[in-house]
Amino acid sequence: MEVKKQDFDDHRTCFRTLMNQQIIITLVDQESSVETVANCRDISDNGLAVEINHPVDIGTLLKIQLDNDDQMSIPLIDCQGRVIRCEQESDTVFLLAVELIDSQ
Repeated sequence: MEVKKQDFDDHRTCFRTLMNQQIIITLVDQESSVETVANCRDISDNGLAVEINHPVDIGTLLKIQLDNDDQMSIPLIDCQGRVIRCEQESDTVFLLAVELIDSQ
């Protein structure tokens, strides 16, 4: 499992909307799907930062369920993403950089 320690602020050039909203993500792999609750830290037109309590492999596909919210520039009722970075922040918090690959 690849866990990188980097500064997220240097990686996305799009404007980000800061959030603190609970979301439901489904980790999809070739053998199974696992649904879990996570926290969306921020969102932009092409990605989001997600806090979760365990590491996730880079390249893992996600299904994301996020309630439509007035503070969001784009609604993400159901969308798909790919983990492009996983960074350990503490013993119980991992920060995922998720690239949006399909949104409705």
